[in-house]
Amino acid sequence: MSETATTRRLVVGYIATDRGRDAISLAISIARSIDVELVVTIVRPESSTILAGSAVPKDGAGIVAQQIDDWLDEALALIPDDIRAIGCIHIASNESKGLMEVAEQEGALGIIIGARATTLMRQLRIGTVASSLLHSSTVPVILAPSGRSDIGPISRVTALYGARPGASSLIGAAIESAVGLGVDLRLLSLIENDGLYDDEVAEITEFAEQYGGAVLADDASEMLASGRATVRTKAGADIEEAAETIDWQPGDLAFIGSSRLGHGGKVAIGARARRLLRVLPVPVVVVPRRAVSRLHTAETD
Repeated sequence: MSETATTRRLVVGYIATDRGRDAISLAISIARSIDVELVVTIVRPESSTILAGSAVPKDGAGIVAQQIDDWLDEALALIPDDIRAIGCIHIASNESKGLMEVAEQEGALGIIIGARATTLMRQLRIGTVASSLLHSSTVPVILAPSGRSDIGPISRVTALYGARPGASSLIGAAIESAVGLGVDLRLLSLIENDGLYDDEVAEITEFAEQYGGAVLADDASEMLASGRATVRTKAGADIEEAAETIDWQPGDLAFIGSSRLGHGGKVAIGARARRLLRVLPVPVVVVPRRAVSRLHTAETD
């Protein structure tokens, strides 16, 4: 097979801000764990879009192009020599559309972007680009938390699931990634117990753990038997309180699924997932409902 046929790639959305550098940092951490080539991508607005802006004179398109070239050089300079990376400047009407086009062209495993800067009580803020990707992408979207993206080698995969249709796809993606990476797997169901009686909470907890255990046993019984996979629940008055009690370790990746409204195999993040993103302090992989995330080193078919 040719190199093109066998090379696994991740698209890294870059802009010359802390958000872009967060994406680069997370991409480096992931590349320390898997055999992957990074496609560092800057989306350049179409000429008509540039010239429509009053801040750029009509004879300034060449200056803009040179600045973007310089930014790409700066981004690539951030990546260590032992990690394979290429640069890409892609022209599109907007950043999210451009990143999805590059991901499709490259057959990428996913798209890494930086979240917006943190604010009080929020770990991951979803800006316009992320919001668009999280409603349109056909590949996993990996969100790098502001200032916390240099996580080192991946050490564990945590799938945050609910016992409802679509959860098995998320768990399956997390299992495949954990097995391929050779790291531990944690399945974690978050339960909102506000207004529930103790016996109702116990019943929901038992069902959630049985559900996760059943899916895990079907796909990764060896991991479960060896203790490298665990199934747990966390309860709180609301989803945020439950999530805030989760313990994390260096190198953790969180996986969450798309909404049940995610038709056509696309990511469609719902209100529950958005609430989770406010409190999760680790990088988050948002998995399209029918997608399989292959963050590992297995050979291409």
